[in-house]
Amino acid sequence: MKFAKVALLVAVGLTTVGAMAGEITDSNVYATGVVNTALGVGNAKAFQNIGVAEQNGKIQRTTVIVNGANNLAVGVLSTARQNVGHVKDNGRISDSIIIGTAITNTAGGLYSTAEQSIGFARNNGRVENSFVQATYASNNAGGVDATARQEIGGATGYGLLRNATVNALGAVNSAGGIMATAEQRIGVAR
Repeated sequence: MKFAKVALLVAVGLTTVGAMAGEITDSNVYATGVVNTALGVGNAKAFQNIGVAEQNGKIQRTTVIVNGANNLAVGVLSTARQNVGHVKDNGRISDSIIIGTAITNTAGGLYSTAEQSIGFARNNGRVENSFVQATYASNNAGGVDATARQEIGGATGYGLLRNATVNALGAVNSAGGIMATAEQRIGVAR
C-alpha cells in the first residue's frame, strides 16, 4: 500500500513538473485588430502576448499570424511589452512561420519602457528552420529616460539562429526624451 501511495505522489509530481513548460505545437494562432491598453498615473503595465510559450517554451510546426495588434501603456514608469511568436527560458522556435503586420507597441511617460518581440527566443533561445516576417512593426517609448527595444527574428542568451529567414519591412523603433535609448535587433543571435 505504501508503494502505491509513493508511486502516485511521484507520478503527480512529474506531471506537475512537465506542465510547467509552455508549448505550442502543430497549431495555428491568428489575431486581427487586437488592442491592449493600460493607463494610469504611475506604473501602468500593458502586456500583450500572442502565440507565446514560456519556461522552456516551445513553438513547433506552428503558424502565428497577427494583423493590427496595438499595445499601449501611459503613465510614469509605464511598461508596454508586446510579444508575438515569442519563447523564453531555454525557448525554441522550430519549423514555424511567424508573421506580424501593422503591429504597434507604445509606452509614454517618465521612465517608460517599450519592448516588442516578434519571432524571438530569449534566455538560451533558438530559432531553427523557421520564417519570421514583420511588416510595419512599430515600437515607441517617450519621456525622460525612455527605453525602446525591438527584436525581430533572433535569439539571446547564447542564442542560435539556424536555417531561418528573417524579413523586416518598414520596422520602426524609437525613443524620445532626455537620456532616451533605442535598440533594434533584427536577425540577431547573441
